[in-house]
Amino acid sequence: MSQYQETRRFKCTGGAGNPCIVIEQIRVADEAIPRPRTDYMTMDGDVANRLDKKHFLILMKGEVVKIQRALRKKH
Repeated sequence: MSQYQETRRFKCTGGAGNPCIVIEQIRVADEAIPRPRTDYMTMDGDVANRLDKKHFLILMKGEVVKIQRALRKKH
């Protein structure tokens, strides 16, 4: 089973003004995955893809959201 480490959170806004939080996480390398990989998902569990420095695409909804700011990870 893969291990994940959360690295950052992003406060985002959709086209209709709906807020969401996108979580950046690193999937730690193991036998099945030779090197770490960055994945993104929303707080609701939807898979997201980073389009560029300012936008994510929420895959299941087909919605593009704009990054307002990066949130610090709480320890």
